[in-house]
Amino acid sequence: MLAEHRVLTIAQAHALCFASERRATARLRELYQLALTDRFRTNPLPGTGSSALRYVLGPAGALLVAASHDMTPKQFRYDHAKLLRQAARADLPHTLACNSVMIGLALAAAAAGTPIQAWWEQNSCLPMWGDLIRPDAYATLGHNTAGVEAGTGLFLEYDTGSEHLPQLTAKIDGYARFAETYNASHLILIHVPDPARELALHARLSQDPRAAHLPIATAHGPVEDTDARLIRHLGARVYGPAWRPLGVDARTALTDLPAHFRARDIRLLPPIYTDRAVTAPAPNPPLPSS
Repeated sequence: MLAEHRVLTIAQAHALCFASERRATARLRELYQLALTDRFRTNPLPGTGSSALRYVLGPAGALLVAASHDMTPKQFRYDHAKLLRQAARADLPHTLACNSVMIGLALAAAAAGTPIQAWWEQNSCLPMWGDLIRPDAYATLGHNTAGVEAGTGLFLEYDTGSEHLPQLTAKIDGYARFAETYNASHLILIHVPDPARELALHARLSQDPRAAHLPIATAHGPVEDTDARLIRHLGARVYGPAWRPLGVDARTALTDLPAHFRARDIRLLPPIYTDRAVTAPAPNPPLPSS
């Protein structure tokens, strides 16, 4: 997971991979001592104390992961210094928030019997669609236990609220060209920080006639990366009836969005589960111990 998703907090690793925080902390410490992972702290705000540790893939870990794909770390595009430089990057909170949304979704989806069967971060999406779109993540939601849906592909756009709204809505240009190229699209999910931002986004997108023909839905709410319990709550929210499609006031559960858009004659692409250009494993979260 670290090889694909670049950086995780202890809480994210706990939620995704371990049944308890104590086990997650101890295991990550062992992996760090073996150079299988590395870690850093960001500069905390004044008066807030030390910030949480963030973990990245270490040199020894890169050797193992690359070897599993019959590559060298260089061929695997492993850059240890670049990973550690994330500590000083302004977009680190965005990266961590995207991971929290996807980890929470993976937890909720697994519990509901519709496991996430693919999760690719932005760099893995670039070889696939970079000439048209650059989503923050792509995921495939597995079919439900009754087999009603054969799986659903989705793009995630995570908005921190820091960029001007025209910058966010400008991404619709790429998604419109994507839909024109493929004659369909995967779900386009845009998560924003608060209701005011969501209302402003809907108002702006309603002025773009192309957006009405895209499977766009939005949600809003806080995103946490230092508490596994809150990450689970986040997952329950984004899996449930949190999503507001364009032109609709009511909110819809994630699993009901495909039927909603098909009823509006908006074509959806079949989901993608794997590709030769992507080496990301599917998330397999444990059942929580409490």
